[in-house]
Amino acid sequence: MNTVTVPSRPNVRSERELAAWLADNGMPGQRSMTAITKLRRDRAGNRPAAPAAVQSVSQRLTRRLVSQARAEIRRRGGETAVFGKNDRVTGSLDLVDRDRGQRIILVKAAGWRYYSTRTPQRYVELAYLHGTDDAGPWAVRVPGTMTTVREALAWLTPNEVVKAMDKGLRVRRQGDVYAIETSAKRDGDGIWDLPEGHTWRANTRYLVHTPADGRKHRPLRLTYPVRFVVQRAYEMGRSGARVNGD
Repeated sequence: MNTVTVPSRPNVRSERELAAWLADNGMPGQRSMTAITKLRRDRAGNRPAAPAAVQSVSQRLTRRLVSQARAEIRRRGGETAVFGKNDRVTGSLDLVDRDRGQRIILVKAAGWRYYSTRTPQRYVELAYLHGTDDAGPWAVRVPGTMTTVREALAWLTPNEVVKAMDKGLRVRRQGDVYAIETSAKRDGDGIWDLPEGHTWRANTRYLVHTPADGRKHRPLRLTYPVRFVVQRAYEMGRSGARVNGD
């Protein structure tokens, strides 16, 4: 009579150890560390959610606002969760502050991020402003230390814009472009720094927006001399670089 030896349950702590155990015991399935990691993430994403308790109107609204912010952040290439060892989620987006008047929210995710066996874990905070304007939904990444919408907007607004408003000068905005009232001599300054899709038509005095994705802002008619300043925010992803905002 033939006997079959059944391997004991593996005591593994990582995808690498699991892949090695499968290969040593002749077990079927995808054995690469990359394949196992992908399989675990796919299963986690498809796992049915546990029945949720009845939520209040406020809770449902918060959930919807965070869901909308998450979708826009992902569309722009941003991170919406912090992953620890073995791809365990250690922090997910949550609503931190809301400005009802401006219809802007601040969402954050905080947790311990795992890099590699050579690099220790690091506590990180992700923070984003999210809202809707005449071009549709928008989202920008701000420092993780931000705790209020007001604080994040202050960090996001260029100093030149703040100074101009303090002086009582007129300031108009089109997405991440500010048009600041100036002298006739400086009229049109900053046009070479305008982001792709924004065009200043000096002959008609219109600032127009024609982006590739079709999400365009309304044209701005500026009858007085103006100079242009571009808003800057953190680049989506893990970079610390500053790029055009929204």
